[in-house]
Parts: sequence; C-alpha cells; structure tokens
Amino acid sequence: MEFGKALFHLNNNLGYNLYRAYLLFHRELIRALKAYSVTPEQWQVLIILWNHGSVTPTEISRVTLQDLPSISRMLVRMEKNGWIVRVNNKEDGRSFHVQLTEHGRKSKNEMIISLDNHFSGFLKEVPKDLHDGIKNELLQLRSRLGDYTP
Repeated sequence: MEFGKALFHLNNNLGYNLYRAYLLFHRELIRALKAYSVTPEQWQVLIILWNHGSVTPTEISRVTLQDLPSISRMLVRMEKNGWIVRVNNKEDGRSFHVQLTEHGRKSKNEMIISLDNHFSGFLKEVPKDLHDGIKNELLQLRSRLGDYTP
C-alpha cells in the first residue's frame, strides 16, 4: 500500500485520530508546564489535590490510570520539588495521604491562568457549542470504555 493511501486510512480511523490529538495536546501541555517543572501527569495530581485536598496514592492511580509503582516514583519527585507532602495514616502506618504544600496551593491560580493563556490560541476558533459537544462525546466514550465515573 502506498504511503498516501495508508495515511488516508489512518485519518479515517477514530482511534488513530483520538490518539494523534492526545499526542499533540500532550506536547502542548508539556510546553505549557515547562516553566513550572511539572509534567502533565504531575499536573493531574495537582488538579486532584486542588479539588479534593487530601488523597491516597490509590485514588491518584484511579484518576491517572497509572500503576502504583509509577505513582510512587512521581510522588517522590513532586515531594522533592516542594509540591506535596505525605501524611502518614495514624491507624495504619503503611498507608498515607498526599496533600499540597503551601507552594502547591499558592501556584493554583497562576498555573491555571498560564495554561488557559497557552491553549486559548489553539481553542479560540472553536465555538462553545462545538467545544461542549466534543467534551460530552469524549465523556460518553470514556464511559463506554470503562472509565471511572466522575
């Protein structure tokens, strides 16, 4: 099959287009977060903590779809960089909760504004109804694929 035909088939495949959009969005997220020395995966953890205050590694794993060893390594880096602290469970010394540091709490508004500014250039041409429609369709697709219910 010649290259042009292969691209035609790929471009008509929903999975390929979803994955390609993910890769492009992820690349931009890396660029937008670079100034904060935060990865997109760490950004997800920050969002979880901004919204819930204190969570367990298992809860983080459920949202990020990463395994617990990966979560553990990421939390070590985030703690070393001053974003989070671990708080031991008083009833079970083997478990802990993750909480934001003062730096993590204070960075919320600045980081959100910075990301909004970064992505506004890409998304400003997308009408609100189309934006909302895409988001709702993706939520339905995630549900059909067995994702958690927010």
